[in-house]
Amino acid sequence: MQYCENTLYRLVAAIGGSKDLYLGHDWLKRHNPVINWETGTIIFGRCSCVKSPFCLPDADPDDRWDEELEDGDTILAVNMEEELVIRAVHHANDLAAAANTEKPTKTFEEMVPSDYRSFHDLFSKENFDELPERKPWDHAIELVPNAKSTLDCKVYPLNRNEQEQLDKFLDKNLESGCITESKSPFASPFFFVKKKDGTLRPNRYPLPLISELIDKLQGAKYFTKLDVRWGYNNVRIKEGDEHKAAFHTNRGLFEPTVMFFGLTNSPATFQWMMNDIFKDLISEGKVTIYLDDILIFTKDLDEHRRIVRRVLQKLRENKLFLKAEKCEFEVPETEYLGIIISEGQVQMDPVKLAGITEWPMPTKKKELQSFLGFTNFYRKFIKNYSKVVRALTQLTGNAEWTWGAAQNQAFQQLKKQMAEDVILAIPNRTGRFRVEADTSNGAIGAVLSQEQDGRWRPVAFMSKALTATERNYEIYDKELLAIMLALAEWRHYLMGALEDVEIWTDHQNLQYFRKPQKLNRRQARWVTKLAEYHFILKHKPGTANVKADLLSRRSDHDQGEDDNGDITVLSPEHFRAMIMPTTSETHERVRTATRQKELWDKGIAASLDHERGITEKDGILYYDHRVYVPRHSALRGKIIAQSHDHITAGHPGVAKTKELVLHEYWWPKMKKDIESYIAGCETCQRTKSNTQAKSAPLHPNAIPSEPWTHISVNMVTGLPDSNGHDALLVVVDRFSKAIILVPCNVELSAEGWARILRDHIYARHGMPQVVISDRGPQFVSAFMKELYRMLDITQNASTAFHPQTDGQTERVNQEVEKYLRIFINYHQNDWADWLPLAEFAHNNHAHSATGRSPFMILYGRNPHIIPDSL
Repeated sequence: MQYCENTLYRLVAAIGGSKDLYLGHDWLKRHNPVINWETGTIIFGRCSCVKSPFCLPDADPDDRWDEELEDGDTILAVNMEEELVIRAVHHANDLAAAANTEKPTKTFEEMVPSDYRSFHDLFSKENFDELPERKPWDHAIELVPNAKSTLDCKVYPLNRNEQEQLDKFLDKNLESGCITESKSPFASPFFFVKKKDGTLRPNRYPLPLISELIDKLQGAKYFTKLDVRWGYNNVRIKEGDEHKAAFHTNRGLFEPTVMFFGLTNSPATFQWMMNDIFKDLISEGKVTIYLDDILIFTKDLDEHRRIVRRVLQKLRENKLFLKAEKCEFEVPETEYLGIIISEGQVQMDPVKLAGITEWPMPTKKKELQSFLGFTNFYRKFIKNYSKVVRALTQLTGNAEWTWGAAQNQAFQQLKKQMAEDVILAIPNRTGRFRVEADTSNGAIGAVLSQEQDGRWRPVAFMSKALTATERNYEIYDKELLAIMLALAEWRHYLMGALEDVEIWTDHQNLQYFRKPQKLNRRQARWVTKLAEYHFILKHKPGTANVKADLLSRRSDHDQGEDDNGDITVLSPEHFRAMIMPTTSETHERVRTATRQKELWDKGIAASLDHERGITEKDGILYYDHRVYVPRHSALRGKIIAQSHDHITAGHPGVAKTKELVLHEYWWPKMKKDIESYIAGCETCQRTKSNTQAKSAPLHPNAIPSEPWTHISVNMVTGLPDSNGHDALLVVVDRFSKAIILVPCNVELSAEGWARILRDHIYARHGMPQVVISDRGPQFVSAFMKELYRMLDITQNASTAFHPQTDGQTERVNQEVEKYLRIFINYHQNDWADWLPLAEFAHNNHAHSATGRSPFMILYGRNPHIIPDSL
């Protein structure tokens, strides 16, 4: 390159892996280069060679730093003078090379043999959007009994680009007649069709039996596979049903005359159409059709060409078009419905097993444990499983990691046996299907299974690395992406399943995804695709969704980050319950105040008139399902008091008080009112202790994956006698932050702790896996150590005189003591009687670490509580 300035930098470098270097912001500011993206040149401005550009080199995946590096090292160079940081960028060369690689484009002549080129119009997109004629298979939209007579939606604002696309869509389809203006009482948002409460009646159609297909293929030597452009707009909506699919835009209400994407039963209608059009050819036994896939198979080439032309002619007559790039003509072998077909042979598609056969050789114990954990699910299908894995299991304990010939042979043998056809079930028409999908930061994994003879058999596996763009998705979208890719991969099995497909995911937020809401473009596309399937989403925690999880975490897909924690983003309705100590008197006072519009906050009336979230029912205004409280100071003060002073609230701070009020009520600037109320609460000023951080910081333990598997135990001593008790045992669930309070005595024995473990923890929540406690004799005695060993419980004892080891329980102790100080009597001898309510108050407060109350995390709701009038 041409460049006339030399600059000397002092760098401190730690040698690392084969990574590229990016120059940082300080260097860019110093040299201020101008980049011309069209010509691929850079012009520097700090020296006399202002006009001397140099070309950006093409990236080469093999152009890497060849110096040998130690395992675990990374590149990091720091300029000591300018704080210039040059960071290692993973896979930069690979991404650049991929961007510069253009896929070769085949011509029409290369894709379609000369015998069929006279049908070139079938492969054109120009006529694809014409309005089709009415046919017997026009798409009917049937509503279930008692369905709503109206369905309305909001019109969401669009940016300029979105508005241009909307205008283009409307103008084009109004001109072609594919949509018309509407006065329908049904209205769905533009870009996706709202489905609420199952108001569309699903049709079912079966997948062709693989066994029947195999019988038909006997002796076939030539195969042609055609892929129909499945735009749905090949089919009209049944006359009189168009208004049920109306959609709302900022240009008005429109209804389609053709079957656009996103309508339930669209695949069933399309299959009916294809079966009717090609019924004579199907009956001759030379053609089979499933949705948009047409397979033609014959023994003789001349006969094959005659049938292909007959099929093409019927497609032309019915204005159905093909994707040339996805068609195959007169081939000796092809893939159809997940099987590989050739003369005299039918076998499983190797893609189904790619997740297993491409599993990389483990390089450390964690990778080996993941592989064995996955194969263990299918051990009942693998002959002599224990014998095959013996050399591998020897490396999973405390033995030194030594991967030798015996381990490699066992690893390859196990993959081979996993990949044999005996493990994969051939799907049938009647069995239920299950999709288990999961995503990690770098890949997605999925397993398709079917219930056969009373047990679930694997049908296919999938493991796919995410692209650089996909890795930047929010975890919410990544998890849905895993499902979408799995459904697309196995659509020929799942789209016509006779029973709802079970979809297992470890993220509860996906259940909320099916609710009507504003979606981005990517999500909107996915919703239209999801409408083609009949399925049930089932939340399974990561510990139950292990097979898909392990496929997504193969070491060759690992990106070094773990984002698989259960994330819950449920609909607000799921977090709304009548849990506050409200009475009919309070509601009546709200209703009375609401009649006085002069008490309404500014903007409330406008919001009600323009439907911006404020609704009215029975004389009470609601915002986001919460009761709006007008500007009535005494009424608002009473509601705050109910959420702060009540015995089941326990005088919490501002944040927790606000969270309790928001369970049912709302008004603008609520936090300011709550702060003012608590600042004047005499009880809080008198009883609350200083919670400033101690000199030694707390070090949190690892977060468990499910509730009541990891618990913390601590004793509060020095209490006055209460009903024969002088100590308090505090048990904390580290997952949900729920607590159990048990009155006891300072002399609590190991046997006594064992009984508490049985009666208060095991009987209610099952046996824990890990117990964190101090070094009290009742917790660390020989008896308890042996009991823990027998029950397979891991014991973590805190360091002597170091309470920060279990800081979580120490904090709970402070909260419980504060509650008791507020409510116990003058003699302080009734504290044991208040423990159930103290426990309830804690479990009903949202915890800062989870954002939810323990009750909500454990049971999915907050409980009803005692009215203040009692």
